[in-house]
Amino acid sequence: MLECISRVIFLLPLFSFGAIQNDTINRINLDEIIVKSAKIISNKKATPLSISSKNLSDDQVFAQQLSLQEYLNNIPGVFTTSANNFSQDLRLSIRGFGARSSFGIRGIKIIVDGIPQTSPDGQTQLDNLPIGIMESLEVIRGPAANLYGNSSGGVITINTISGDGQNKTNYKAIFGAYDYKSVMRLKTFNWDKTDLVVYYDTKESNGYRQFSGFKNKTINLKVSHRFSENSNLVYQLNSTNSPYAYDSGGLNIEEVKQDRTNARQRNIDYKTKETVKHLKTGLSWSLDINERANIQSFAFYQHRDFYSLLPFGFGGIISLDKDVFGFGSRLQNKKTQNNYVNTFQLGFDYSNQKDQRDRYRNNFGEEGENVFSQLEKFSSFGLYVLNQAEFENGVLLRLGSRFDSNKIATDNMNESIILNKLNPSIGITYNTNNRSNLFITVGTSFETPTLNELSNNPTGGMGFNKDLEPISSLSYEYGWKGNFSNSSLEIIGYNILSSNEILPFELEEYPGKNFYRNVGETSRSGLELSWNYFFSSAALQLSYTISDNKFKSYEINDSQLKGKKIPGIPNQLFDLSVLFKFQKELNLKVDYQFVGKRFADNLNLTEIESHSLLSLKISKPFYVKRIKLNSFIGVNNILNEKYFDNIRLNAFGKRYYEPAPNRNIYLGADISF
Repeated sequence: MLECISRVIFLLPLFSFGAIQNDTINRINLDEIIVKSAKIISNKKATPLSISSKNLSDDQVFAQQLSLQEYLNNIPGVFTTSANNFSQDLRLSIRGFGARSSFGIRGIKIIVDGIPQTSPDGQTQLDNLPIGIMESLEVIRGPAANLYGNSSGGVITINTISGDGQNKTNYKAIFGAYDYKSVMRLKTFNWDKTDLVVYYDTKESNGYRQFSGFKNKTINLKVSHRFSENSNLVYQLNSTNSPYAYDSGGLNIEEVKQDRTNARQRNIDYKTKETVKHLKTGLSWSLDINERANIQSFAFYQHRDFYSLLPFGFGGIISLDKDVFGFGSRLQNKKTQNNYVNTFQLGFDYSNQKDQRDRYRNNFGEEGENVFSQLEKFSSFGLYVLNQAEFENGVLLRLGSRFDSNKIATDNMNESIILNKLNPSIGITYNTNNRSNLFITVGTSFETPTLNELSNNPTGGMGFNKDLEPISSLSYEYGWKGNFSNSSLEIIGYNILSSNEILPFELEEYPGKNFYRNVGETSRSGLELSWNYFFSSAALQLSYTISDNKFKSYEINDSQLKGKKIPGIPNQLFDLSVLFKFQKELNLKVDYQFVGKRFADNLNLTEIESHSLLSLKISKPFYVKRIKLNSFIGVNNILNEKYFDNIRLNAFGKRYYEPAPNRNIYLGADISF
């Protein structure tokens, strides 16, 4: 951490230089930041939850648009890995939830434009996310099962741009190291009460490591229609085709020392990769019945065609056809009394998932005989009630409860697995002096195993691993939020007690394949700090998280793990970003991140050292009549740090390590008219 502090001090002269420039930073009224992810639209400072919100307009000016990781800096408690392995996809954890994921995201709910990105069983992939048109995001940094049900250890809601009544065209091209290319086309249309956004993006790269290239094409349509001032309908269609994303695999430390860019030979031999086609479509509708009451509803459908080659023979090729549909609605009534305002909300949602999973022999990259075929089903129904009362004396009381019924089955099971759960919560905020608030929230949450985790049965055969049980958690969070004339500060603590924690492991006969087991009780506690400061021509964002994540009770192979750290979760996270706006719209952004130590295995025998990352981004627009040309350049990992893009938890043979890229540069330009 001393290294972290010294490098922050190094950045201060740059910050001071930026602060004396002309006043070009947009002034923000921090007391009026509104958040929507907590269901009831409220002032961010008054909401008794840990919520981070970001407007992404400044980030989009500089962004390489490689993954969502670029947009999640300076959010306390949020840790991302595997941003450069597009076969495994980005992995994301919030306060430790989601850290167990072997690929994609687990235990975190992702919602895009009001439509769930997360499947009912808790799996999320982001390869179809239209990164180039993301406008804003909100992150609930604690368990939110009373609002969103299963696998809501944290929630990320993402909003993409709307037409906003304008007709405009934008083209963007980005080129970078390792033959990275991204070409984006954006067109917005307006017809009286209707807006249309058409977005097309192609990305490809050869990757930093051998055998790690990928290619991806995404099309996104978003139609907004205003029936009246009180009624609005949004339709969206998303289609993604990724013909290949290779997986270079995990290395042991001796292989890393020989050559960080090498792929694991076994991955090359078995031609490990994935191919994905993804279709998502959905409708969301809002209606203001009168000044007090409104209704919001949604419906969606997703289809995912997934084909993956893994680095072993028996069952080493997976073909998965996933179909998901769902719908939901909520009614809200807001009433003003003599000394308080009461908001009541009643809602429900239903979702249904069917996965046709087939496994074949991997004959060194060629599909062999079918060794496993199973139709897996997961349906979920949730009913929730939420009530929020704001009193004149500065007290806000928020009560909520949600009942979820989850049904899991396969086509060869005689009986379904029924998992029912009631999750209540209570939160209180007290406005101390109109500038700062104190709050405390207590709630419960749960997380079922995903269909993939259940089907990876270490005993072999069809059906599910019925020994795998849901995670149940009790969460306490408490903190102080303050807004001042040109700054905001939050200090928040949390304690989370969980039972039946799920973690991955590998078997010698199936190297590269993850199995899962419950690991007894765990505890997570931490302190999060977030500070934003606005100078005349510079904006500073700082976040810091210190946490203690450990097993409370668990014994494996006659080894007692009580007191050991949960693998994969850093003990510290520090982010600092400074945005400078100079004369003539020259923008410069400096990002610094420190990631503390973490462990690669349950027994804590292998410690992953801390590392620091520094990046620099510059943009400058030019104007020719009605045409705007914005050029930008970025340098990642300026310090050329040797660190790891991902750690494969509990990997057999200690093949934990996926080395991250060295110092690298990207540049781009976009033209709009």
